Amino acid sequence: MRTNNHRDTSPRLTPRSIRDETFQRRMRGLDAGEVYGYLDRLADQVQAMDQELGDSRSEIARLQAELQRVQGELDQYEQAGDRVNEQVVQMFSQAQLVVEEMVQDVSRDARERIGQAREHERRIVAEAMDTAGQQVRAYAQTAQAQMQSIVSSFATEVDQLAATAQPGEPGHVAPDPLFDAPRDTPPRFRTGSGPGAAG
Repeated sequence: MRTNNHRDTSPRLTPRSIRDETFQRRMRGLDAGEVYGYLDRLADQVQAMDQELGDSRSEIARLQAELQRVQGELDQYEQAGDRVNEQVVQMFSQAQLVVEEMVQDVSRDARERIGQAREHERRIVAEAMDTAGQQVRAYAQTAQAQMQSIVSSFATEVDQLAATAQPGEPGHVAPDPLFDAPRDTPPRFRTGSGPGAAG
């Protein structure tokens, strides 16, 4: 069993927090080896996603730096008052547009990857909770069925013993007028009055 001395209180899951997660055992529970093996695979996927997102951020930073460089060159030409060929200006403008589009594409791809990672995480947690709930319900139903079978068997044996025992024989129990009377006939009690009352 793994121990988690320091639990990450932030809502964001990290590969380490996934691997260090612990669960309370209830009844028979799930197989700990399978659960933590599954968490290790999930942590590896999250770590790979984090690596890809880090690479995407680096690419965005590089493209932004390139955009700033191009804009700086344009500013230098404007400040110096040099007459720049219209074709050169158009080329720089097109380059700027291309860089901006690349930045938008990388940013959009990064957001999509983050959304996919979060959806994958929610689906895994929901499947794990559903599997655990099904196993607990199945165990409870099995236990209930076994208990009903035991009670029915015991009741059958008691009925058989009561049916075979004769008055005066061992095992015969005289009927109790208080408890063995039919349910629709109220039991009779001595009230101190009437024909059977003491004088």
